[in-house]
Amino acid sequence: MQRVFALTTIVLFSLAVSICAPNQVWAATCTVGARPVAFGNYNPFNTTPLNRTSRITVICNGNGRFSVALSTGQSGAYNPRYMSSASTSDRLAYNLYTTAARVIIFGDGTAGTQTVSRNFNNNRVNIRVYGQLPALENVASGIYADSIMATVTF
Repeated sequence: MQRVFALTTIVLFSLAVSICAPNQVWAATCTVGARPVAFGNYNPFNTTPLNRTSRITVICNGNGRFSVALSTGQSGAYNPRYMSSASTSDRLAYNLYTTAARVIIFGDGTAGTQTVSRNFNNNRVNIRVYGQLPALENVASGIYADSIMATVTF
């Protein structure tokens, strides 16, 4: 028997921020956009984790350095994060990482997580997000989702 799950996605919210510091005529402005991590169909009998990537795009005028932090989502914890389904009480564990090695959890710098920082100088900067669903999660069929807030500080 093979059970395949419907599309699962994580939504990363987009935001735009403009900061004016006191005693300055002009400060950097940044616009932030994010693509969802779309895991697609999940087969709970597959013995290898399901890996997908996405990106957060930060476009800044001016120059400086920014840092990106990700929220815990509905789980309230970084390890593991989980997606839930409207049609079942099951939760599907997953996580988001800072590199392709999927070792360091992308978070807010607490609880063993790390943020990602980059320099900007009037340019677009893409931050890669590496998602992973562990293998062999025994959950009911359905559409699973979570919402993650990306916070950019500059």
